[in-house]
Amino acid sequence: MKNTKSITKLIAPIFAFALLFGFKASAQEMMPQQEVQEDFADEDIKKFVDINLQVMPIQEKYQGKMVETIEESGMSVQRFEELSMAQQSGDIREASEDPEELAQYNQVGQEIMQIQSEMQNEVVGHISQSDLGPEKFQQIYMAYTQSEKVRAKIDKLMADAIED
Repeated sequence: MKNTKSITKLIAPIFAFALLFGFKASAQEMMPQQEVQEDFADEDIKKFVDINLQVMPIQEKYQGKMVETIEESGMSVQRFEELSMAQQSGDIREASEDPEELAQYNQVGQEIMQIQSEMQNEVVGHISQSDLGPEKFQQIYMAYTQSEKVRAKIDKLMADAIED
């Protein structure tokens, strides 16, 4: 279980980015520099929280697949994370000069991207079938990332729901 928690630190931001990349890109093109909406109906906020709670097991399932894929390659999750962080900062050659390790990392990375794509499809499908819909989900997500007021309200509802 330690490996799943470890990869969660790496995958959670990737998950959010992968899940909403298309949404955010189109939203930014359609609504450049608009103020963030903060006045969502309580019912919509609750639906947003419910959707997130429902997709958490989906995310956990795919995180398990990612950990398994990394470990089956012979690379440790920790080393994969180190190389991923180095790649994101543009310093992967400083993290490893071993061409075999870099090739292994690239191969595993491709497999991880495929798993993330599968996860994204499943989660987006789940959101699309919800009463909230992808557009409203995107609006609330954007507000969550940009508004302390919305973030605090959602975080409290999430914490309360997880406690129950």
